[in-house]
Parts: sequence; C-alpha cells; structure tokens
Amino acid sequence: MRLWIGLSFLLPAIGGPLSAGEQGVLVDEVVAVVNKQVITHSEVREEALLILVERRGQAGLDREITPAFLAEVLDFLINQQVLLDEARRVELPPVSPDEVEQLLAGFRDRFSSREAYARFLLEHGLAESTISEVLMRHLRVERLKASKLRVVAPVTDEAVRQYYEKNRARFGGADIETVSGAIRHKLGQQTRDKVLARWIWDLRRRSEVKVLVDLDAPGGEEP
Repeated sequence: MRLWIGLSFLLPAIGGPLSAGEQGVLVDEVVAVVNKQVITHSEVREEALLILVERRGQAGLDREITPAFLAEVLDFLINQQVLLDEARRVELPPVSPDEVEQLLAGFRDRFSSREAYARFLLEHGLAESTISEVLMRHLRVERLKASKLRVVAPVTDEAVRQYYEKNRARFGGADIETVSGAIRHKLGQQTRDKVLARWIWDLRRRSEVKVLVDLDAPGGEEP
C-alpha cells in the first residue's frame, strides 16, 4: 500500500490537465498494519538508524542497512506496537518528561560531538521529537517486559546442580561453587527469554497484524 498526495493539492493550477505521470507524488509506503496502526517504510528506516546508534554509537551508522536488516527491524516494530497496545491496556504509567530528556541526552552522547549529532539529524531528515518518541516507546516497552518477568520463578539450586552435572566437562575442573553464579545467570536468562517469546507470540496471535511488503524480497515485493 502506498500513500499518495495529488499534485493538485501541492501546486496551483498552471493551465491544462495533469499528465498521467503527474497525477500524484509518492509520499510513503505502508509496509504493515498492527491493530489499525500503520507502519511505513520511512518509519522502519528511521527505527533502523536509531537502533544502530543505540547499539553501536555513531560508528553504527557505518553499517549498511540491508533488506534483511530492515525486515528484522519491521518485525521488531510490529512487536513494539503490540506491546505498546498491551501497555495501554494494563495502564502502565507513562514515561515522564524528565525521563524523556535523559533518554535524549544519552542518545546525543552516542555521537562524538554535538556537530556530528546535528549532521546526523540533517542528513536523515530527523527531528528530535521523533527520536524522543522512539526512545520513550523503547523504555515503555522495556518496563512492560520487566513487569511481566516479575512473576518468573528464580532458578533453583537443583536446576543449577543438574546443569553442572550435565556440563561438567565444559568447566575445566572448576567446582560447582565457583561456577554456580554463571550457571544461575545463564539459566535465568534462558527462562526469561522463553517467557517473553511465548508472551509476545500470544499477543501477536491475538492482534490484527498484516505485513503488506516483504522488505527482504527483491524490490520489496508484496507477500
């Protein structure tokens, strides 16, 4: 699905009808719809840029944004929208203005200088308000995930012992007391990842999700 604006809304009449090629200007492309909320191609690209900066700082912008990466970002955005809808449903408290400013300040600090940050905004046509909205969404979703994980039971001593016995050879002769903390962390992270994956899958299953464009296909073909 593509969003078009007719030139008649943009330019005054200059005499004579518009040709077929002048009937409209492509504004953006809708690549997915989640619970009646559209996700556009430009939003996916903006999200990709901000993710690269969040993860790798200014150096992340040297990475090529491939179709495969855009497809991953689209899937991430779909999950974000589903989780954001859930945050509204459970009335999760909003992110405060002070927190938003702190998030934005931290994002700016990912750049080598204020001049580099300003160039980034200019080159990609980004407004700070857009960045603030994305960072706020990220924090809100992370808080929702944290609230979900509060009910996850802690890793038991028995689970740690069983893992140690099954993988004793990996620890190079270290006793269980030495490696128990690392094992507990690993098992806990695996459990949390599984809980979140099942939960998000269930939320997506109960949501209206329609992917309109396969961003990883040649030319971004419709599925």
